[in-house]
Amino acid sequence: MPAKPAPAAPIGLRERNRARTYAEIADAALDLFERQGYDATTVDQIAAAAGVSPATFFRYFATKEDVLFADEEASAAALVERVSARTDRRTTSVHALAEPVVAFAEAMLGPQMPNSRRLTTLVMRTPSLAARSLRMRLRWERDVASTLAGESGLPAPQLEHTVVASVAVSCLASGLRHWPHTSSPDALATLVREAFQHAAH
Repeated sequence: MPAKPAPAAPIGLRERNRARTYAEIADAALDLFERQGYDATTVDQIAAAAGVSPATFFRYFATKEDVLFADEEASAAALVERVSARTDRRTTSVHALAEPVVAFAEAMLGPQMPNSRRLTTLVMRTPSLAARSLRMRLRWERDVASTLAGESGLPAPQLEHTVVASVAVSCLASGLRHWPHTSSPDALATLVREAFQHAAH
């Protein structure tokens, strides 16, 4: 009689435990960043607050910076998805990208992403994270430009695609830069929309 296959439950349990540990480390880091500042917080403090060892922290995050940018790849993919699904795909223009970029801004701080508001506030208010923020912005520009080139049947972006992507992402970045200074937590989409209006002039 053939041996019975091992049950798959332990794998699922292991993944759930990993997800829980990941979330506990991220939550502990956010709490400390908000309470005592990003620069003043150490990995040892985060690990202690999460109830894990520093070695466990580094199994989930390469640096404390990565706690705030863990969704960098997913964020770029979400932006590209909205650009690809835009209603006006007949032309390659900054105006055509306003609708999807504003929608992306709305989703960034939406209720389905409860920690995104905290993450964004921390990143935009911490000068030492400017270089990493710029890297993410360049990633957005590159991926959007490549998407526009692909829609034109080209293997690589031309100058037009690069300029359009750069201006559109600059509108998003401008809104993000000014959002923490507004009185309304839901003002990001409005600011990004206004940025596109300024770019049009």
